[in-house]
Amino acid sequence: MRWPEHPMCTRFSVLCLTAVVALALVMGVALSSLLTRAVSEWEWQNTAALVTREVKHGGLERIFSEPSRPQERARWGLELSRALTTLPEVVRIKVWSPAMEVLWSDKTELVGQRFPGNGELRQALAGKVEVEIKRLGKSEQRHEERAFDTLAEVYVPIIAHDGRLLGVVEVYKTPERLLTTIRWSRIVIGAISLAGGAMLYVVLLPLLTQVYRRQVEEEMLRRHAGRLEAEVEERTQQFMQVQKMQAIGLLAGGIAHDFNNLLTVISGRAQILLHHVRADAAVQQSAEAILDSAERAVSLTRQLLAFSRKPVLERRTVDLNAIIVDMAKMLQRLIGEHIQVSTTLARSTAYVNADRVQLEQVILNLAINARDAMPQGGQLSLTADTVESDGSPTAAAAVPAGHFVRLVVSDTGNGMDEATKSRIFEPFFTTKGVGHGTGLGLFTVYGVVEQHEGHVVVESERGKGTTFTVYIPQADDPMPAATTAPALTRVGSETIMVVEDDDAVRELATDFLLEHGYTVLTAADGEEALDVAERHRGPIHVLLTDVVMPRLSGWQLAPQFVGLHPESRVLYMSGYAEVPALPGVRVLPKPFNAFSLLQAVRELVDAQPPLSSPLVTAAP
Repeated sequence: MRWPEHPMCTRFSVLCLTAVVALALVMGVALSSLLTRAVSEWEWQNTAALVTREVKHGGLERIFSEPSRPQERARWGLELSRALTTLPEVVRIKVWSPAMEVLWSDKTELVGQRFPGNGELRQALAGKVEVEIKRLGKSEQRHEERAFDTLAEVYVPIIAHDGRLLGVVEVYKTPERLLTTIRWSRIVIGAISLAGGAMLYVVLLPLLTQVYRRQVEEEMLRRHAGRLEAEVEERTQQFMQVQKMQAIGLLAGGIAHDFNNLLTVISGRAQILLHHVRADAAVQQSAEAILDSAERAVSLTRQLLAFSRKPVLERRTVDLNAIIVDMAKMLQRLIGEHIQVSTTLARSTAYVNADRVQLEQVILNLAINARDAMPQGGQLSLTADTVESDGSPTAAAAVPAGHFVRLVVSDTGNGMDEATKSRIFEPFFTTKGVGHGTGLGLFTVYGVVEQHEGHVVVESERGKGTTFTVYIPQADDPMPAATTAPALTRVGSETIMVVEDDDAVRELATDFLLEHGYTVLTAADGEEALDVAERHRGPIHVLLTDVVMPRLSGWQLAPQFVGLHPESRVLYMSGYAEVPALPGVRVLPKPFNAFSLLQAVRELVDAQPPLSSPLVTAAP
């Protein structure tokens, strides 16, 4: 058995044992003191009674009453000494007068001397029996030092029949028997106390241990219950936050869908206007401005869609310099005029293989975080450059070896302490008040950077601002893309069914197709499209349908429509981000222009072999 692991050797057991031993020792000392006092009192009172009896029965009071006759006093003193020394342990006596003068002693040189400094004698002259056990050291005891080591001096007051104090008889006793009795009594009492304490310890230890364990378990249960309650509260808040974010995401997605419809009409009509008014420079400039604004609005819509759902990355080779320039214009309006935005671009192109929308989201989140850290205003800096890391722990913030494009977003705000900095990338962690932060902004930044095989480093100090440094692997320069002029030359003569619940989008698509030679049938929803398809006797080559529509969606319409017209190909239109990329399913994203619409229709009509209905029904 391993003694350190035994229950008797636990900290609690040792503490209990120490307490019981201390209690036993205290009780032993207390009992021993009481017994010693009781035995001593009995011993001295018994000695005093024996001395008084011998003095009175022998008529020896005359030693006090005949002071004028020294010979008689010496005779009576000798007779008193012989009588008292027959008592147990009495070895010598001394007789004192009320004036503290030695009336008789076997040491004749002491007779007649006074010792006014004897405190015990003074108390005895007051009528009390006084005792002093000590090593011999008084001046009147210097003659006894060689004969005895320790004596008990018992001062016995002698009282006459009429109550007068005649004097004091000092009896010298050897207290060895008394001291031995007291010593053994103390040993016995101590042993009994320790034995009793040990028995008490053995009996009470299991009970105390059980009580202690129960208290510890109850305390642990209370703490665990408190932790669970706090965790439940935290999880509930997180769940409510997630629900709120989901609701906001659905709202953002709906807004983006409707906004895409509007942008489709705006950009499409501006493109038609631009095509027809090339001779008027002022009108052409206005149309180009409308198209440019629509393109910027499309970028905002993409950000709404990215916020509403986590999209699949559409990675392309993009220049971080261009992204920073575009974002800086929007950020100045977003974060307010009290914060100055400055940019520093890389000297050469800073290409990365990334999803532009996601990189814009990273910059946006970091900028919003910086804005909240500068409520009184400050400086927001966006910097791009290229760096090379050798992979050493001291180079480029321990970034692995390779070539990287570095994005630095720094502010002059409040900064963070170490405790806050260690948790900023945790989901739902925020230092803002209730209702003023989701705790997902920096978590999203970290996730996007990780998706791009990058690294993010934060440096911050209270009162000295914060700097986020994002490292993304550098990409090679992209190959020059062949540019095709968006000339509106893709004409045709086929019949197209346009199904769209938004009147403006439906009319725009109809105008595009009619202008380029197509025959167009229109419907506001899926059920109306089926009615038109049943009445139409000729072929319908393409079904151009929106995905989300009332009564019958585009996914539900397509298989029924192809059942009526097997020759039809299906082209979906959608302003949502979650349209799946299934084999054989063609999707025209909104907003679209005339060139993208006509090219998609022409490619679908010219495709060989025709799309079959199983591919259409495979869509959810």
